[in-house]
Amino acid sequence: MVDVPFPLLSAPGRAPQAAGGRLVNCYPEKLSATAGKPYAYWRVPGLKGWGTTAGSGFRGALVVGNTLYAVIGTKVYSFASTGGAGTQLTGSVTGTLPCTMARDNASTPNIVIVCPGEGAFIVSGSAVSNYPDSDVGSPNSVVFHKGFFIFTYGDGKTRSSDINSTNINTQNYSTAESKPDALYRAVPLGNGQYLLAGSSTMEVWGGQVNDTGYPFSYVATIARGIVGSDAITGDQDGWGKGIFLVGDDFKVSTLDGYTPTPISIPDLDLLIEREPDKTLITVGCYVSQGHGFVVVQAPTWCWEYDTTLQTWHERQSYLQTYWRALRPVKAFDKWLCGDRKSGNILQIDGASQDEVGDPLKMRIETGPFGAFPKAVRINGIELYVTKGVGIATGADPVQTDPVVEIACSTDGGNRWGNPRQIAVGRQALTKGRVRSQIWGQAEVQGVRWRFDFSANVNFGFMGADMQSDTLL
Repeated sequence: MVDVPFPLLSAPGRAPQAAGGRLVNCYPEKLSATAGKPYAYWRVPGLKGWGTTAGSGFRGALVVGNTLYAVIGTKVYSFASTGGAGTQLTGSVTGTLPCTMARDNASTPNIVIVCPGEGAFIVSGSAVSNYPDSDVGSPNSVVFHKGFFIFTYGDGKTRSSDINSTNINTQNYSTAESKPDALYRAVPLGNGQYLLAGSSTMEVWGGQVNDTGYPFSYVATIARGIVGSDAITGDQDGWGKGIFLVGDDFKVSTLDGYTPTPISIPDLDLLIEREPDKTLITVGCYVSQGHGFVVVQAPTWCWEYDTTLQTWHERQSYLQTYWRALRPVKAFDKWLCGDRKSGNILQIDGASQDEVGDPLKMRIETGPFGAFPKAVRINGIELYVTKGVGIATGADPVQTDPVVEIACSTDGGNRWGNPRQIAVGRQALTKGRVRSQIWGQAEVQGVRWRFDFSANVNFGFMGADMQSDTLL
C-alpha cells in the first residue's frame, strides 16, 4: 500500500515528468488533527444568476447605497439590491476597456466613471454623461480617498477634485516624483495613505497638502511597478486581506508594509512572462466559505491564490481554459461579478456546485511517483472520499448516482490511459469501497493519477492509496 501524494498546490511543470501535480477548480482545506486525513479537497465556489441585461461585455461595477451600477458594453445599468433585470440608463460610456468607478460622500453622491482613452463620465439620476468639469482632461483611472476624487494620467500626473465635489481646481495636481514612468492607478491603502501605481514604480502618498495645492504629499517610493491598470487589487470593501499585484518582474506579490513580497510559483511566473499583452492581465479578489481568494486572470488562463493556506489552484469554466467570471465586487453581503459569456451579473456562491447550469469539473492530478529506477506493477487504487453524496431527487444519473473518473499515466504523465468511472454512492449509501483494480505496469519515470469529478453535488477528496509491487 502506497499513500498517493495529493498536491497542496497546482504545479503543472515545464514537462510532464517535472510536474508536481495539478489542482483545477478545487483547493485543499486543513482538517482537524483528529480527522482521518490532514486535508480535504473541495470544489471552488460556483456561480449563479443574479442580474440580467440585454448587453454584453462587463467593464466594471460600483455599489452606491442600495443600488449596483454596472458598465456593460457602452451602457450603464442599475440594479436593486434584490437583483433581477437591470435598468439601462440613458447616455453612453464609450470604449471597450475596463472602467474604474468611484463615488463621494456628498448628500447626493457623485458617481464617476473613467475609461482609459475615453475620459471621465458621471451618473446623474437615470442618465450618464460627460464629466461636468472639462479640466478633468483625459484620466485613466479614478478613486475616492478622504473626501476627494483622485484621477491619474498616463504621463505621471495626478489630479484631485474639491472635497465631495466634481469641481476641478487646475492647481490641485502633482506628478509622481520617482521615475518618469506611466501612471496606471491610485489605490487606497486603508491607513490614510494611497498608492500611485505606475509601470516601473509605486509611490505612497498621504499626509499634508502638497506645495501645489494637491491635498496629499509624497511619502515613499516602492521599487516595483505593475503590468497594467487592472493588475492590482485589495482595496475593495469586504476584503481586508492586503494588496496584491502582478509586478513588472512578472510575479504576483503582496505588500508587506511598503515591501512587495512575491507569492507566485514558477509555473505561474512563466505564464505571466509568456502572456503577449500583459496589460490584459487582471487581479481581483473575493471571499467564500471563510477563504480569501486572489484571482489572477489573462484572456486564456486563470489561477487563484487561497490566502488561508497560501496555496495556488487553477480555475477553468466549462470547455474553457479560463474562468468566465470578471472583476468581483462585494455588494449586499454577496460577491458579484461580470460574465464573459453574457451581459449578466453573476453571484459567486460557495453552495453552488456548478456555474449557472454548466458543469464545474474539479480535477486533482498527482506528480509522478514510484520506485525509481525500478518499475512498479499497479494492482489497484482506493479512494478516501465523501461517500453517499448522491441526491435521491436530483437529476438522474448525474446527481442520483455520481461517479469519479480515474485515469492513470504509467510514463510520468506523457500519455494518459482511458478513464474509468467509479460510483461514490447514492444518497446516504456510505458502505463499500471506492476502488478500481489492475492498472498494469508503470515505467521507471513513475505513475501519475488523475481524478475528475463533475456531478453538481457536495463532494470532497481526502486521499488515496495505491496497491503496487516493485519489479526488479
